[in-house]
Amino acid sequence: MRNQIIHLKTIERNTTLYHYTQIAGVQGILDEKSFWATKSDFLNDPREFSYIIEVIQQMSGSVFKNKEWKELFLKNIFKEGDHFVYEKNKEFFVLAFSTCSDSITLWAEFGNETGYNMAFDSEKIIKKIAKSNAIAYHGYVVYALEEQRDYILDLMQKKIPESFGLSFADIMNRGMTSESDPVFQKACRMFQKAAKIYAMFFKQEGFTEEREYRFVFKKSEGMNVLFREKEGFLIPYIKITMLESDNKLPIRGITVAPKNDSDLARKGMEYYLHRHGYQVPVELSRIKLRY
Repeated sequence: MRNQIIHLKTIERNTTLYHYTQIAGVQGILDEKSFWATKSDFLNDPREFSYIIEVIQQMSGSVFKNKEWKELFLKNIFKEGDHFVYEKNKEFFVLAFSTCSDSITLWAEFGNETGYNMAFDSEKIIKKIAKSNAIAYHGYVVYALEEQRDYILDLMQKKIPESFGLSFADIMNRGMTSESDPVFQKACRMFQKAAKIYAMFFKQEGFTEEREYRFVFKKSEGMNVLFREKEGFLIPYIKITMLESDNKLPIRGITVAPKNDSDLARKGMEYYLHRHGYQVPVELSRIKLRY
């Protein structure tokens, strides 16, 4: 189904992905060859994975031919209630990168005074992650409401109807005639499954400056969930480890956070990279801050 009706925009070849983190994160990535993926309902945006419900509800008023169609459709796709997005017994973890090389927003959120930004060759890092880990999905996060609506409309009015060889109106009329109609019910389930995937990549427009490219992993049996402390509470995460014999990562360079302006920050990182066999530039952030 995913290949037929789901479209996630993936990063182009020969581009760079940036990972903002603390010094412990840099050491974990280089010493252990692993990233940390955070449990989806512990991410900074409290509406992660559920914001799509708001998008669907907002757009439904202008999409449906009449009120009855709207009520029927929403009733059947949201019948699972709270489980529309967070499926029972399924847990997802998110690893975030950005296409922004020097973001004040991301420095404030992840780097603060002692942060670093690691630049990776996009194609090579994706291959390394995928070789040792089962990536459920990866792609650009979609922030623009109009673009989010286009995704949903394409799914609702084109992709799903085409899979049945019917029009959107035909499917809705079948549901109006009999709510238990198998074609109508199957179309609703297809929409649910596809929307749950899109939900992982839709965020509020206020987060646009993050320019996030994310990887989503599904928790599997036996997967070890760890916990890290953040401001007095615990955040669940999993390690995304790269187990290739080639122990070098495709690092293109490292940038030091704006407030981390001690000459030792750059000097120490250069020596640390050298000891690990990397000959890549270490730059200071171009952003200037007083405090």
